[in-house]
Amino acid sequence: MYYQSNYPAYYAGAGSYPPPQYPNSGPPPPPMAMNAHSAYNVNQYQMGGYHQPPGYVPGYGMPAVQQMHQQSMQMPQQPPQIMEMPTTAYLKTVENRQMERQMERQMELMEKMEDMVRSGQDIHSQKPEEIIEKAENPIKPVQATDVAMSDQQIQAAVKEEMKRVYVAELMRRQCVSGTFEVTEGTVKPFKVYVEGDPVADWKEKKQSMNIRGKPWDPEYDCEYLRDAMKGLGTNDDAVIHIVSSRCNQQRQELKEIFKTMYGRDLITDLKSELSGDYKELVMALFVPPAEYDAWCIKEAIYGLGTDEQALVEILMTRTNEQIKEIKTAYPNVVHKKRTAKSTQFEKDIKDDTSGDFKRLLLSASTGRRYEISQQRLEQAVEEMVNPQDGEFTGMFEVNSTKLCDMEKARQEAQQLYKAGEKRWGTDEETFNRIFSTRDYYQLRATWDEYVKITQRDILNSVDRETSGNFRTGLRALVMNIRSRPMFFAEKLRDSMKGLGTDERTLIRIIVSRSEIDMVQIKECFLKLTKKTLWRWLKEDCSFNFKHLLQAIVGKN
Repeated sequence: MYYQSNYPAYYAGAGSYPPPQYPNSGPPPPPMAMNAHSAYNVNQYQMGGYHQPPGYVPGYGMPAVQQMHQQSMQMPQQPPQIMEMPTTAYLKTVENRQMERQMERQMELMEKMEDMVRSGQDIHSQKPEEIIEKAENPIKPVQATDVAMSDQQIQAAVKEEMKRVYVAELMRRQCVSGTFEVTEGTVKPFKVYVEGDPVADWKEKKQSMNIRGKPWDPEYDCEYLRDAMKGLGTNDDAVIHIVSSRCNQQRQELKEIFKTMYGRDLITDLKSELSGDYKELVMALFVPPAEYDAWCIKEAIYGLGTDEQALVEILMTRTNEQIKEIKTAYPNVVHKKRTAKSTQFEKDIKDDTSGDFKRLLLSASTGRRYEISQQRLEQAVEEMVNPQDGEFTGMFEVNSTKLCDMEKARQEAQQLYKAGEKRWGTDEETFNRIFSTRDYYQLRATWDEYVKITQRDILNSVDRETSGNFRTGLRALVMNIRSRPMFFAEKLRDSMKGLGTDERTLIRIIVSRSEIDMVQIKECFLKLTKKTLWRWLKEDCSFNFKHLLQAIVGKN
């Protein structure tokens, strides 16, 4: 692997986090400087653009979110309309729009790569992530050189590299979400202090220093935070601004620099200044992602009762590599006062759950679901042809039928049918075996074949043939594999609808998805409820807790 961490990461120099006690929770220093990206950082340039295999819910980009939000403000308030999880038939209807987005983004990248070749850069010797990085953030406008290359030669050079870069980007996506779908977080690495930035304004007012246009410096942020917590009261606006606009990796660095500058612990200071759900949210944002997931699992297991919903939500949605990082962090989260020599992750799950539900969670906790290899992906990636003239375009797409073993899909659809609908009772072991081992695209193919055999959607059969927490876990797997953003949108809606609010679930989802796919979750949330997530938070939460949540998810 190019980097170790499989959560979004940010690199800001040799002093960046994570600390040595969690060697697997962050990337080692990459060979690039400021703004180098983890191999799994979903916030980098969306190469291949919006190539979305079935499972993504498109059509609600930022302009649409703004427009529908404005309309909802003018229309009489109505009870939220609940939309069921998209069925297999519905998912098939989105492919044309997905193709359009993929072509648009690939054309953008091709143009930028052509500019790089014209400027004399050798793109053949560069790593795919370096090409994407330069295409996204050119340091200065590229200028043509004296390199004697015709337009045809330049196009040929770019075409040769497009597939390599495209495949590398898709493999990186699989490590984040198990699919090749493009996702985007609302919280991204803070890069430059711009006009109107609160830290820049404070720096000029207090120290007569103009830092506008300068790259992010953790010292400036630490000075700003220290001033916000001095004396009586706390400048909560300052805390909310820093915490919501810096990515997790930058927050880790703030903790280290704050202690170096002042000999004080930033977390201890914040705890003494904040309270309630607002404090819990801030504390969660300062925990590394793998450690936070491990802490949530520990909280779900230890104490009275078991929070099965939290276990399902985490274990059914994390990738293999993310689960391995959780298992690494878990023993030290459980044993705060001593270093645990071995993990007890699976033992705790086994001791606190039972029956088929226990076996489903244990299958997920191994982090061994099959994944699509790079060789298999390369065989499925095909160059697109212009239907008008039959010429190759230099852009690529994934032939999803080549990702799957269709014969196996038909056989396993029959096995699911015989394990459920065809017999009296249910063979839960067959459901567990197939649902827990196959990669996402193989399962989608199997469920398509299942509909042909039974004339039922797989969710319908799961509801009919299983029960209790086992059914909850299977449903979560199906929804997650079909459309993870829609799954989390439903969970957010359920945490706030009716009387009262499930603040812990609300915090857990927004914190854990803020740098991964919150943009897509917001789009799905709008489709579900006819209100933006920002508006729902405004009506359901209060005070600084509300303001920080809104700052994280964004208004648009």
